[in-house]
Order: sequence, then structure tokens, then C-alpha cells
Amino acid sequence: MNVAYFGNDWHIGCVDVFKQNGHTVSHIFINGEKAFNHKIRQYAAKNNIPVISVKPDENQMKIIIQQGVECLFSIEYAWLIPISDNMKNVYALNVHPTMLPHGRGTTPVSWIINSYPQYAGVTFHKLTNEFDSGDIIYQSPMTLAPDESFETLMIKLHLSIPKMLNKILNDFDFLYHRAKKQDVGSTWPKLEINNRVIDWNMTTKQVKALAACCGRFGIVAMLNNETLLVNHIEVGQIEHDYSNGSIIKEDNETYVVAIRDGFIILMKHNIIERI
Repeated sequence: MNVAYFGNDWHIGCVDVFKQNGHTVSHIFINGEKAFNHKIRQYAAKNNIPVISVKPDENQMKIIIQQGVECLFSIEYAWLIPISDNMKNVYALNVHPTMLPHGRGTTPVSWIINSYPQYAGVTFHKLTNEFDSGDIIYQSPMTLAPDESFETLMIKLHLSIPKMLNKILNDFDFLYHRAKKQDVGSTWPKLEINNRVIDWNMTTKQVKALAACCGRFGIVAMLNNETLLVNHIEVGQIEHDYSNGSIIKEDNETYVVAIRDGFIILMKHNIIERI
């Protein structure tokens, strides 16, 4: 099977799974030339695979199908892939990190950690002209650890999805053609910057939960008349006499800030950006 791969570095292992199952990845589509797709661009260059870094349109899809592409495979790909009537004989599927129909949207892993652990899992579904809405080909639930975070769940997905893909490819045609329509389900909003702000009146438990669901993208701390985006913090629980949001201690490496039942340590080298 001739495959067009739509994705970046995080799930590059899926490319190897296609190859191991006797398939050929003939085109690679990425979301612009970014640091997060450096490895897959290197892979493409080494294997003489053309890379398309612009948003795909119907004409581009028509061209690659004329060139023999039989399957469109999308994972962690930010742009909508146009699906037209002349693609009925082409396999087209996406991988989504929730148990659809629940958890449609662009930041589902954060919501899984923050609010909806019951929908943790992976869904392979058909591509349509609406994000995350195609018929379900295959699903596998996941159980979260008590201290699960965005980062740990992303690694579990990184390790699990290639194994699931390998299983699907063993009976791909059968599973694809028996796919089931999605129920109504739910769509979760994008986790915006204002959803990631530390309220200094929070408890240590609440701050830990916020940091866990944001991971490498960081949480926002408003401190010393600055807005800081920080991607790693430490918290401690202790009674104190400081007002919430006041600086308990500062040195060259850290800010220590009071919260309701303890303190937050902000490492200065973990400040991603001053917004």
C-alpha cells in the first residue's frame, strides 16, 4: 500500500510500522518547517521522500492520488485534510487521543488530565471534512495513573500508538470497512493561555493539577508586574503568614511565591517567555 503520511516528529514510529508491514510511505506532509518536525524531515531526506510543508488543498490531494497514493494517514496533524468524492477508493484515517465521540478538539490530552480521565484512550477513525468526526475504525481505552500528567500520557501514547497501528494493519481492510458511525459525543474547547493562569489563591493540589495538564506548554504566572510563561514548577505545602501571591524568597535561580496552603517555586531558567 502506498501511504501519504500527515504528521510531525512525535509519532514518527508509525512510519516505521508501515514499512515493517510491507507498505511504502511515498509522501510526508508536515505543519510548516518547525523544530517539532526536524526528525521527520531528516528521515524524508535520507529516504528521498518528498515533504509538503504547506496546508494541503484538493488539487494537492488529486495529484498524490494520481501518483499512486492509496492511503492517507494522519496523526498529530494540525490542518484539515480535504476529502472529496473522487477519493472513495482511497483509505483515509486519523488517530485521535481520546475515546471518540468524546473529546473532539485540538487540546484533548490536557482535558483528559484535567477533567475527563474516563475518556482516555486512542481512536483510529476515517477522515472527513470535519475534524474528529469520521467513522470509528478501532479504539483502545487507557487507564491513567493517579499522578498522570500531560507529559507522561504523551509518552504512553508515543509508545502505544505504533503497536495499535501494527495490530490494525494485520486486518486493515476488514476493520476499515466495518467502521461504525460516531454518536453525538462532545467537543472540548482549545486550552487557551487564559486557562493556564495560576490564581495565587489556589491550593497546592490545584496548582499541581494545572501544571500537570499543561506540561511543556507551560502555565502562566503574573508576578512583579510581569506575565511569565513557565514550563516547570515545584510546590510545597506548609502553613505561613505571607499573603497569597507575595514573594517569600528570590535568588538568582528561583522565585518562591506564597499560595493558600503553601508555596510555588518558579525556576527562572524554566521561564519560556515573558508575555
